[in-house]
Amino acid sequence: ILSLSNTDMYGTLPSGMSQLENLELLLLDDSNFSGSVEVLQNLTNLRYLYLEDNRFNDTIDDNFLKELDQLVHLDISANDFRGSSIPAHLFGFPDLKVLDMSSNHRMQGSLPAEAIANAKGSKLEHLSLHSMNITGQIPLGISALKNLTHLDLSLNRLYGDIPPELAELTKLQYLFLGRNNFSAGAVPEWLRNMTKLTELSLKASSLTGIIPDWIGTDLSKLKFLDFGENSLEGPLPESVGTLSNLWILILNKNNLNGTIPLSFGQLKSLETFLIDDNQFEGNADIICARKDKIEYFIADCASNPETSSDVVEIRCDCCTLCCHDQNATCNDAEWLGNQESIWENGYGRVKWEFEAGEISLLNN
Repeated sequence: ILSLSNTDMYGTLPSGMSQLENLELLLLDDSNFSGSVEVLQNLTNLRYLYLEDNRFNDTIDDNFLKELDQLVHLDISANDFRGSSIPAHLFGFPDLKVLDMSSNHRMQGSLPAEAIANAKGSKLEHLSLHSMNITGQIPLGISALKNLTHLDLSLNRLYGDIPPELAELTKLQYLFLGRNNFSAGAVPEWLRNMTKLTELSLKASSLTGIIPDWIGTDLSKLKFLDFGENSLEGPLPESVGTLSNLWILILNKNNLNGTIPLSFGQLKSLETFLIDDNQFEGNADIICARKDKIEYFIADCASNPETSSDVVEIRCDCCTLCCHDQNATCNDAEWLGNQESIWENGYGRVKWEFEAGEISLLNN
């Protein structure tokens, strides 16, 4: 084991590291290392490699860490790696359970469709590739990754339809696909079969039509639901109020209407509720009646700043921010909620971090 995590160390990796051939666990995360990781190619006994949150700027190509095929965890997220493709050979590593390449903004290219389709029997559980400028379509063969519990492909440039083959990933608990360039369409019906989901984000995914009633009946384990920045319309289903585990509900910037259902009074765990930039009416009394104040509650409860009228779309006595449709900059913070997973927490969720603040699971 060699652990240099969370230090102020900087500079490039010394050439002598290539002599540590028996090393199985290398932790260099959360420091200021830079340059190449080529020196690690000889460490073929490595099982766990954590390089996240540094300034490594290697080019990722078909030879990138290719000899380290005993890896169980590989985390290179939040660096300056560059490259024109996701290395296909990584999906062939027989023991790999965690692959996190997210937030390498200088990457580009498409997902290796053939390698993913051929990864039958893969042990991969955690695949995070958000914020990497990935283009193309989600390959249909992604259904081969049967052990996935965490899939994050958000904040890329993927296009086409969201493939129903994702429904074959029946172990998924976390699915983030938002902020891509998918074709317009309804909330996918096949999602209702993914009953283990606890977090679902389809933010800015060109969704149209209504929020289906089965969201609240079939996806009963949801803690996080983000349908914000779409073109959804119609009322909120009463069934969403039965999601007793729901902490975060983001529905702002749609065309939703009607009133807040009475069933929403049952959402005792709700800490973030965003419904601004819609066409709701009535009042928010059912939310405001809670004993404990909701942490972030934003609605169109402000009057028109361009007139002297005090008429509002929805009356709210407990909102943390009141907006009006004519105020384009109201609630312009990012509410993304991507899980920035770290090995110290076993790649599990401990909090949601937003620009406005954070919601911690550890305090409840």
